[in-house]
Amino acid sequence: MIKRPLYIAVVLSVLCVLQSIHVGAQQYNFRNWTLEQGLPQSQVNDILQAHTGHLWIATRGGVSRFNGKQFYTYTNESGLTSNNVSVLFEDKQNNIWIGTSDRGLVKYTAGKFRKYGAEQGFKANTVFDITEDTRGNIWFATEEGIYYLNNNSFTKYTTLPEQPYTSVVVMPDNTVLAGSQTDGLHRAGSTGTTHYNTENSPIPSNHITTLYQDKNQDVWIGTEEGAAIFSDTTLSAFKIPINRPDLGVSSFLHDLYGNLWIGLKQNGLVKYDGKSYTYFARQNGLRSKRINTLAADKEGNIWIGTNGYGIQQYTSPWFIHYFDFAELNEPRVTALTSDNKGRIWVGTEEGNTAYLDGGRLNWNLNTLWPEGTTVHRIAVMEDQTTWVATSNGAWNVTPLGARHFTIDNGLPANEVYQCMPDEKGNIWMATANGIVCYTNGAFKKYKLPGILPVAKIHHMLRDSKNQLWIAASTGVYKLVNGEIIKAPELEQFQLEEVTSIAEDKYGVLYFGGFNYGIAVLNDKWEKPKLLTKDEGLPNEGVKGLFVDDKDNLWVGTSRNVLKVLLPPLRQHQKLSYRSYSGANGFRGIEINNNAITQTPDGCIWFGTTKGLTKYLPTLDRPNKIYPKVSINEIMLYQKPTDWQQLGYKSDSISGLPINLRLPHTQNHLTFDFHAICLSGPEQVKYKYRLKGYQDQWSAATDQSFASYPNLTPGNYNFELIAQNNDGYWTPKPYVYAFSIVPPIWRREWFIGVLLLVVAGAVLSIVKLRERSLVKMNTLLEMRVNHRTRLLERKNREKEMLLQEIHHRVKNNLQIVISMLNLQSRYVQDPQATDVMRALKSRVRSMAILHERLYRHDDLGAIDLDDYFRGICESLYEAYGITEEQVHLDLSVPSIKVDIDTAITLGLIVNELVSNSLKYAFTDRNQQGQLRIVLKQDHNGRFTLTVSDNGRGLPVDFEQKMKNSFGLQLVSSLSKKVNGRIDFKNNNGTNSILYFVLPS
Repeated sequence: MIKRPLYIAVVLSVLCVLQSIHVGAQQYNFRNWTLEQGLPQSQVNDILQAHTGHLWIATRGGVSRFNGKQFYTYTNESGLTSNNVSVLFEDKQNNIWIGTSDRGLVKYTAGKFRKYGAEQGFKANTVFDITEDTRGNIWFATEEGIYYLNNNSFTKYTTLPEQPYTSVVVMPDNTVLAGSQTDGLHRAGSTGTTHYNTENSPIPSNHITTLYQDKNQDVWIGTEEGAAIFSDTTLSAFKIPINRPDLGVSSFLHDLYGNLWIGLKQNGLVKYDGKSYTYFARQNGLRSKRINTLAADKEGNIWIGTNGYGIQQYTSPWFIHYFDFAELNEPRVTALTSDNKGRIWVGTEEGNTAYLDGGRLNWNLNTLWPEGTTVHRIAVMEDQTTWVATSNGAWNVTPLGARHFTIDNGLPANEVYQCMPDEKGNIWMATANGIVCYTNGAFKKYKLPGILPVAKIHHMLRDSKNQLWIAASTGVYKLVNGEIIKAPELEQFQLEEVTSIAEDKYGVLYFGGFNYGIAVLNDKWEKPKLLTKDEGLPNEGVKGLFVDDKDNLWVGTSRNVLKVLLPPLRQHQKLSYRSYSGANGFRGIEINNNAITQTPDGCIWFGTTKGLTKYLPTLDRPNKIYPKVSINEIMLYQKPTDWQQLGYKSDSISGLPINLRLPHTQNHLTFDFHAICLSGPEQVKYKYRLKGYQDQWSAATDQSFASYPNLTPGNYNFELIAQNNDGYWTPKPYVYAFSIVPPIWRREWFIGVLLLVVAGAVLSIVKLRERSLVKMNTLLEMRVNHRTRLLERKNREKEMLLQEIHHRVKNNLQIVISMLNLQSRYVQDPQATDVMRALKSRVRSMAILHERLYRHDDLGAIDLDDYFRGICESLYEAYGITEEQVHLDLSVPSIKVDIDTAITLGLIVNELVSNSLKYAFTDRNQQGQLRIVLKQDHNGRFTLTVSDNGRGLPVDFEQKMKNSFGLQLVSSLSKKVNGRIDFKNNNGTNSILYFVLPS
């Protein structure tokens, strides 16, 4: 407790109203190139972006072509008349005109320089300005007056007085405006000439330094003492709103967004957006206040040519930095928050505090706490009470005084990271050893579950459901029923070193873990999600999270800042973000823990290791200009190659060989390429492929060369695309076609000639062989015919012999049948009679088979349809049954089988038909029906069904089957054809044989 007389001083000190110093200069994003980076000379007189995307830079040491990374310089040794280059201009034919200050004019076209002097009608040595009119004439402002080039002929413009002119503009109506060195402005048009000077016009000085025509056809006039504007026919003064004695204007420029830029010879740079002015000087990031020229590239960057300090690029205007604050140089901002009045409160690692109000950041260097105390968090309440969490306890400051809390007052640790008030007026404190709640003048400690001797509490958040969440060094916790528990929703991720928690307007929670990524807890998802490098998060070292009013999640990491778009993340679990680092404007290097906040104007503020950085969302425009892709060089065997020396013509612009056809021995090529992206040349990525060698694109890489060894003969297309700093890929690839010529023995014409020779030789051999073959064929035909007749005769004898054998076998079987008939006459036993009849039917079936064989020409196969029909007719006759009594339905396809199979199937059919005729039709008045069906399925198996509509199988069929010789014979014969037989009752008897014919 400090003494009462000091209360007021303490309060005022903490609220930053004593001994405060105002914010230092705002620093913008400027990049600088000088002699150390390859610029030939530090005085830059003019800057031009050509149609190829390169920057051309005029210096007193020659002219340089710049691709964003490297300078290629042309001097008088390359073809210039002088190294003192004063002005550059690209005409509509893509020729680049180079004006010097002492040796006249040079034109660069198709990779070559052409000089113009007195012999060509151009008598001036010093060229100040170049422009082109609507008719294609080129105009030159020189120390000898005004010249123009028409149809390759130079003409001096004599309408104006002969004197040195520094600048010239030709209006669409062909009115010429020319600024002189000492005589003001001259205007020549269809209505005559007009002279403007300080005596008869608002021009500040008669020394005109530059003329600039904007897209509205207004002409801006720069002089040694200020500026004026010529709009239509009205000339008026333009006041440059800075309080400086030297207002000499060197250059005007309108950028892509309509801002007017004014370069001053001695006093820096002014930007006018139509409403307000922004002044840039050394303290804002400019290397020099001496501005010679301005230029804007197609990506929206501003290029500044200085007098003695090279060139600078102004880019990423959406970031403004506060790094220097008088006595504070690059303070480490560890605490950053905003109050309900929109003020920004700042605390540093060294204990300094400040607040931003009305655009002024007020620092206080006199603090309550000891020197070196780190301010972790400042919480400003509505009743003007302020809580400050520091490395030396917590401080409560009120209008009546201040109070200091340490472990002596009940805190678990002096390191306090956060003081958070709740709706009941309680103060929750996150410390290096747990959580306490300060209520009614006393501390209540909350212990984390488990054996945790030390648990740092980095951050606390009370969400929209009044749930208290805790980010600790050991994971995520929450307060439930007065006790702290490990958050079960996130235990699956095993998070540690959780540094920050944020909630969006839909109640989705985000938890940042240092080196763990971001855990997302959404009640509408089936389960939480952890965003890591596998999901596309570029940096897992999360130090702070903040949700802005545009539904973006800002992620402060150890290397950069991410702006994550929340709608696609919530709806599709898709991570979509934009990354900000030093390459695209964020120069704060590293965000400190939970040092992100937003002001009512929509700006996002970051506390970094170098100070404060402000983000202006209205100025953040992604670069949608595709990179200009080109191949710098093609090398053989990874060595620089002089293609002209090898006999190839080279393209005048690219320098690459035209119609490159390489022999098969020169098949190792390396392509060195480049893509121009002036906004972020270090962030350019490439993809390439060699059609004819591979169809797949390579992985995205920042490597700017590709090698292909041992290419086989063929035609190839090298294709290249590039990505700019904001992720836009060139829609169409850059293509370079070439071929590897095969060796002579693999060329088409050689192969064709070889084939003709071989064909001729083969044809000759064939003709010679043909003659001998004719003789041999005649002799062979005679021998074959003789042998054929002998074989035919022998075959006929064999067939007759086989037919005779089958006839004799049939006769012998017939004799057996006759003997059985004789024997049956003397048999009185009915059972024996049935046996004799069965034997006769079986022998008769075999006799029918042999009868079919000797009556047909084909002696090796039996037609089953004809064979089965013969068996049935024989049985009908044997049993004295006619087809009127029992109708025979025979459905057998025309299938031929060998003799063994035919005998087997014939005996089976004989037995089954015999059983039907004997036992099925006991009722003689019944109209009987006997069906024999043979079917083949798709698997090559056969089904033979013998069915009748008789009385069906008896009840004791299975017992009778065991005692029946005929049925046992059928069962045995079915195995011979790899089959089985089933008997079923279905409106009569159905006997089904499943079998397979031999292949």
